[in-house]
Amino acid sequence: MAVEKPYHHGNLKEALLDASIALIREKGLDGLTLRQVASRAGVSHTAPYRHFRDKNHLLVTLSEASLVRIGSRITYHSLKGYSPKECLMLGVVAFLRYALERPDEFRLLLESPASPEIPCQAIEALVVPCAFSRVNPAAAARILWVHIHGIAELATRKQHGSMSRKKSLDFAAESIQFLLIGFQ
Repeated sequence: MAVEKPYHHGNLKEALLDASIALIREKGLDGLTLRQVASRAGVSHTAPYRHFRDKNHLLVTLSEASLVRIGSRITYHSLKGYSPKECLMLGVVAFLRYALERPDEFRLLLESPASPEIPCQAIEALVVPCAFSRVNPAAAARILWVHIHGIAELATRKQHGSMSRKKSLDFAAESIQFLLIGFQ
């Protein structure tokens, strides 16, 4: 296989992470090896070991990077809302959008020990302005995170009635509305 963008004295770690994501999209998690990552990045097969102890260390690093992207998405999409609850809704649903757009990266999160602190903090920042009386912001953020994470898992595995993307997003928005009513 031809290497598309070989590494040339730039940021080796980023080149390896980018190569890993490309391989996961093409071959799934089971098809990812450090040797293939090195080949895709255009470096020797020992080069990945400069940054990663083993494949598991690489996967944890990839998961952490995905969680940062998810946190950014939650914040970005929330800026499109008007009321605090609307911002919260859009932010939480942004996680499902991410999972549907990047199902292999999402599956990586399911198998990783990486902590969901970054996206939970992003959600909590959206919960605070809502001033819910029946639940504290940290608990509400965790509940919303677990809820949308479950919907994303079902949707990416096509386990909840093989809903279309739109129906999955609509279902998520409707179910989050019920949670928000319970938080008030």
